[in-house]
Amino acid sequence: MRSKLEQYLKPGEKIIWNGKPVRKAFILPSLASIPFGLIFLGFSLFILWTTTLSEAPTFVYLFSLLFVLVAIALIVGPSVLQLMRYNNTEYLITDKRLITQTGAIGLDTRFVDFEKIQEVFVQIGIADRIFGTGTLVAMTAGFSGFFPTGKQGCVGGYAGMHGLRPSFSALRDPYEVQKLLQEAMEKAKQAPE
Repeated sequence: MRSKLEQYLKPGEKIIWNGKPVRKAFILPSLASIPFGLIFLGFSLFILWTTTLSEAPTFVYLFSLLFVLVAIALIVGPSVLQLMRYNNTEYLITDKRLITQTGAIGLDTRFVDFEKIQEVFVQIGIADRIFGTGTLVAMTAGFSGFFPTGKQGCVGGYAGMHGLRPSFSALRDPYEVQKLLQEAMEKAKQAPE
């Protein structure tokens, strides 16, 4: 598979691995908002119905209609955004660094040199168990805590107080990719400057 991220390669840099997340495993967590959205939609429709029957002023009717629209956005919005994010998500391991790209509308492209990576591990969440996938996480130097913006949605990583936690979410063979990354990191350490 030809990578869109190849344009960011430095002269002499070689691709070790590139890939995308598994679509179903990447999008499934965004469906968690649907039950809440349906409950909110039921409540909103009830309010809209009673507002219509009571012949309330127009601004009250419009305000009730706004709640219905918010409920529909809660049901459909996260899944649509995650699907858009999936289309822009790609991961790349070179012989020198990790490159991740994601984004629903804009693009977030991140570059992490091997010498900044302190630890590499695999996380298996509920969606991962269902689809046989996993998330490869690389902890960088200076990482102290994290502020997630959505596990699957923050593919480029979790921003920490003093570091970065890049992740490759919903990978089909996360342990194989982890092994490739660790081998590439080891080779990079041993390579003469």
